[in-house]
Amino acid sequence: MGRPTIPRICFGWLTAFALAACSAPGGPPGSEPQTASARSASEQRIGAQNHPKIVAEFGGEVQNRALRAYVDGIGRRLVAQTEQPNARWTFTVLDSPVVNAFALPGGYVYVTRGLIALANDEAELAGVIGHEIGHVVAAHSAQRQTQAGLAQIGALGVSLLGAAAGLSGQALNTVSQLGSTLGQGYVASYSRTQEFEADQLGVRYLARAGYDPRAEADFLANLQAEARLQAQIAGGGYNPNRVDFFSTHPATPERVREATAAAERQVDAAGALRNRARFLDAISGMVYGHSPDQGVVDGRRFSHAALRFNFTAPTGFRIRNTAAKVIATGPQGSGIIFDGDRSGGGAMDDYIARAWAPEIARQTRAGQLQNLRRSRIGGLDAASAVLPVQTGDGVKILRMTAIRDGGSVWRFLGVQPTGADRLGARMDQAAASFRKLTAAQARRISAQRIEIHTVAAGETPASLARLTPFRNRAVERFRVLNGLGPRAGLRPGQKVKLVRR
Repeated sequence: MGRPTIPRICFGWLTAFALAACSAPGGPPGSEPQTASARSASEQRIGAQNHPKIVAEFGGEVQNRALRAYVDGIGRRLVAQTEQPNARWTFTVLDSPVVNAFALPGGYVYVTRGLIALANDEAELAGVIGHEIGHVVAAHSAQRQTQAGLAQIGALGVSLLGAAAGLSGQALNTVSQLGSTLGQGYVASYSRTQEFEADQLGVRYLARAGYDPRAEADFLANLQAEARLQAQIAGGGYNPNRVDFFSTHPATPERVREATAAAERQVDAAGALRNRARFLDAISGMVYGHSPDQGVVDGRRFSHAALRFNFTAPTGFRIRNTAAKVIATGPQGSGIIFDGDRSGGGAMDDYIARAWAPEIARQTRAGQLQNLRRSRIGGLDAASAVLPVQTGDGVKILRMTAIRDGGSVWRFLGVQPTGADRLGARMDQAAASFRKLTAAQARRISAQRIEIHTVAAGETPASLARLTPFRNRAVERFRVLNGLGPRAGLRPGQKVKLVRR
């Protein structure tokens, strides 16, 4: 997250795995996808208008020009094999640790460095890019707009906390628009058919470009392993057959099976290139996770070197950092949103009563502010209150804590299901854990980077995992990062990815 901005509340956020929720009606899975050889002027205009917003909301493009050129080269190689080889295409590497990829109308394709780190060779990365190119060539985004109109930037996901809270219809739309766009993508809730079509097209373009078309299925399997690992790290369960976030989107195992079948139909025509060595050279030294200036997520702890603070989310909550705020998702549809505002002076209880609560009440139906009281948190002036809000699923409780830090106000907004008071108390503990960092403590928050390591005789996943900065599930993280199964070993001379500080 960046520096405090004007007060904005948001109850929605992006799914971490857009490929698992990454749409024009079509035939059943396995039928021939329909493609367009040209784009409309409106498609191009929509992409051009929203591209700067996407880049800004994701914290900008990566500064590594060589990496940007590398990804652009992969994209150019793929689009030469599409039905739109001479159209305008823009490939952008976003400076975000979120594992994400998506496309806008007009040929704007995005991948994050978090996704790049999860890939294991050039063909896997090309499979992701080819999938997103497929959405553009099949005019999925454009057809979504024809059906539903232009959606706000905020995307590739759903207003998850709003949905979990039971909001629907106009209420959900209102709550979704309360805050910053969280523009991590373009709103396009693709259908099962559209996802399968993009998978098929991605495989087709891989094969035509000389890559191993099985690489897309390989990456989807990596994505599934990453989703399972992150659920375990957060303390929650993982159902591999669950369709995350959109009931119309295919679960990852099903997509793996379909992509594999599509690859088998085309593998004989492919040059089967993987280009692993070239890929590893391209990502060597790449920042992994958040940079200190953006804020670092370490398990349940969030630390910000530039703004010099940290706090810890409750057990069972999973932290996501965005350009404007930090979101922690928890059990029973609960969540915490942390953001900042400029301080206008005065007591913190006055700030909640006269500024923050009215801001919420102007945009969604709210009850009376309750339990408003002053306090001290980490030696700083603070205040807290609770605010009931009406949703389509009944009343939810907003737990509000504001902390003054010089000219800034840091805010924790917990969303608690009615009756879940113990859960609410745990969310209050997150706000109470807020602490300022000394200059020396802030300097110790260093960036993690990808290091390419050549395996020596006797080295194992366990021994190499001890070289990483991870404090929990280090071996599992090493295996997932390198696409290694739970029993896979290493051989001398093998190149692997390590995360080092």
